[in-house]
Amino acid sequence: MKFLQLLLSLCLAFLLCTLPLIKAQNNGVPPIPTAAPTPPNGENGAPNGPPGPPAAPTTVETPEVSTVFPNYAG
Repeated sequence: MKFLQLLLSLCLAFLLCTLPLIKAQNNGVPPIPTAAPTPPNGENGAPNGPPGPPAAPTTVETPEVSTVFPNYAG
């Protein structure tokens, strides 16, 4: 019987300690209104940004090198 009373008193203590926390979560701070996000390319009709980097010249392909060597052993 003492074990049951101890268990009930622990449950009651836990309930009394967590009840204010549960109420605080339900009555939380309202979210802060924010402006709509700007698209990555800017707003419609907005001036373009600075010009991009100059185009790089095309690279010259390296010639294929044969790795077949003659048999010098004989």
